[in-house]
Amino acid sequence: MLYTSAACTLCGCCAEACMAEARQMAGKRYSVGELLAEVERDRVFFDDSGGGVTLTGGEPAAQPAFTAAFLAACRERCIRTAIETSGFAQPGAFRSVAGLADLVLFDLKLVDSERHKQYTGVPNGAILANLEELVWRGRPLTVRIPVVPGINDSAEDTAGFAAYLGRIHPAVVELLPYHDIGAGKYRRLGLHYKLNGTPPAAASDLAPLQDALIRAGLHVTVGG
Repeated sequence: MLYTSAACTLCGCCAEACMAEARQMAGKRYSVGELLAEVERDRVFFDDSGGGVTLTGGEPAAQPAFTAAFLAACRERCIRTAIETSGFAQPGAFRSVAGLADLVLFDLKLVDSERHKQYTGVPNGAILANLEELVWRGRPLTVRIPVVPGINDSAEDTAGFAAYLGRIHPAVVELLPYHDIGAGKYRRLGLHYKLNGTPPAAASDLAPLQDALIRAGLHVTVGG
């Protein structure tokens, strides 16, 4: 039978039956203790480098009870932690997670709520509220803006980012130039990649936003 993503129920039977291991289930369920045991195996590297554990996407705040329990367990063992988040979560759930991380890497895609909904499917009211609470509480925080040509790099967007972030004033703002590395994953999953044809962001694409944020008194870095 021809495999199609629409027919897949995620039962895993095809992976078990495939002798060539051409199909495999991605991901594994862990308890907090099991995941912590995996982390402890790399403890020597954390101690030498000053690094730690980063919880990334999906969205860590989408499983707040598990994420909070794991972060608390890491804290008990003096293992440093960071979370990468979109900020899209109920305030209580987000607070329970972000309050236990040593560093929050917070993606901010657009300031205008209607345009945020247009491109991500959700408005950003809860996202901005969570971000502002982090700043107000003085949590270690880096706001990261993925700069996508033609999506959020217009003069209007630049002014919006500078005005909003200049007002709440997070400690660090990092600009992340768009790349299309994820396009291949979409093709393999049979999904439509909506940014197909969007060119990678060059340094010149980031410069106007970088300059505007610096003029707003913010500390700005450029990521890779």
